[in-house]
Amino acid sequence: MKQALFSRHGIIAMHLAIGLLLMIGLVERTGAAYIPQVVVYFGVLVAAYVALDRIVPWRLNAATKHAPVRLFIQGVLIAQVLLMAAHWASAGGVPLWQALHEADDLKILEIRRSAGENLPLVLDYASHLMLKALVPVALLLAWTRNRKLFWWLAATAAIYAMSLLAKSFVITLFVPLWIAFLLARQWVRFTGLTAIFLLLTIFLSTAANPQKLRTEPAGVEAQAVVPEDRGVQEHGFVLDALLGVAQRVLLTPGWTVAAWFTHIPADLPYAHGSAVRPMAVVLGLPYVDYSEAVYKLAYPEMAAKHVPGTMGSAAFMYGYANFGTWGLFAAGLVTAVLLLVVQRVYGNQWKWSVVLNAFPLLSLSGSALPTVLLTHGWGLTILLFLWLRPAHEPAA
Repeated sequence: MKQALFSRHGIIAMHLAIGLLLMIGLVERTGAAYIPQVVVYFGVLVAAYVALDRIVPWRLNAATKHAPVRLFIQGVLIAQVLLMAAHWASAGGVPLWQALHEADDLKILEIRRSAGENLPLVLDYASHLMLKALVPVALLLAWTRNRKLFWWLAATAAIYAMSLLAKSFVITLFVPLWIAFLLARQWVRFTGLTAIFLLLTIFLSTAANPQKLRTEPAGVEAQAVVPEDRGVQEHGFVLDALLGVAQRVLLTPGWTVAAWFTHIPADLPYAHGSAVRPMAVVLGLPYVDYSEAVYKLAYPEMAAKHVPGTMGSAAFMYGYANFGTWGLFAAGLVTAVLLLVVQRVYGNQWKWSVVLNAFPLLSLSGSALPTVLLTHGWGLTILLFLWLRPAHEPAA
């Protein structure tokens, strides 16, 4: 019964589970102060979804199509290698290699930002769609259809993702396959891929934060040294890195929601449509980047040093930033419609819906909905599924 219910409504179930994850960091920072506002969003979301599911008869025909899967995988491999070369040429070198030869933390931060922000717009979008949609889908298909192509694509894409110094990119590539191993109960492969995630995350974190490896004198007489970083002093290098990953997953998403609630509208007025770029364009308003504005308020010491940064938040918080509680109400309605449409697209292929939508749904905990659909490749992933329509189970 429970599995049947999840197979019919797995998309919204995952979204609600991620919402519970957000509550951990939110409550840790602000207690119960903003729980009523969050309840408005999730309450409207569930009510609207249930109502629409009952009155909307549309179902997608799940008939298998004969798509050129092998040609698709080969095309993604070639395009990914060409994009990697173009990206490195545009960036003036390999960002990871540059960071490994730099000791200044602020300069490494600038290298990392330049790797993703100082690109031509077309190249920037191509990079995001390649790493977050095209390659993950191709890897999942190649695992069962052509293992040789899989290894070539996995190696080149991992090198490209690591070179950009973004830990999330490396994980994003393999999230669908990782979840497919879990659903197929392939425990050895699931555990092995998890270990690889942790090792690469620690490596990239260290490359981006070389102070983790620096030491300072512990005493003149002892002639001993201790780690310069306080976190490494307290927990040791490996445990500190693992705690950093846990904090990023369990607490940071909720902390960003807390920061947005704290500063809006106390320090930043409601945007009335300007906080989401497509809405601002439609309404003829100047776009205001609230993720950057909240970052400056949450980290005044970094802003004082003129260190640029952003603090994105859960998708529903952009509705709040625009219109307050009414924005949360509207966000619940819009998200309910979208989740129902996505659920109907995947139909009874619930395992495919889980493996291909887990990352986009997780992205909703840190980005605006239009950003997740376009830049994070959710829309493209859905179109790829509609085109390829695999008949076999993922990782079967």
